[in-house]
Amino acid sequence: MDLKNSALKFFTEEEIEEDRFDRPRMLKAGHLNILVRTPKSFSDVREYADSLMSGNAIMVSFDAVDDALRNRIFDYLNGVGYIVGAQISRINDDLLLYAPSKVEISKEVPAKSGVRSFFG
Repeated sequence: MDLKNSALKFFTEEEIEEDRFDRPRMLKAGHLNILVRTPKSFSDVREYADSLMSGNAIMVSFDAVDDALRNRIFDYLNGVGYIVGAQISRINDDLLLYAPSKVEISKEVPAKSGVRSFFG
């Protein structure tokens, strides 16, 4: 019996029926859109900011822009990310993930083992 049912039992005389499941069941998980974008100009970034503010995650690749434009885009999206409480995660040198606050990001570092694989 959980806390809610315990409290209800304290205040009422009715018996609260607990949910019982005799077999496994599928629960529908939350749904998250992840947009993967490669900006070519600064005008592309406004769409990304709008998507981030509406709750979508955005993965931005900085491959197609020079360093000056990269810094400008980075500053703009970080400002929007700060306003909406987004988490910013660096995937690699040219790829960033901007995720809304409702999304938990955890990085798992693969363990190095002493076993060599077939591929090297």
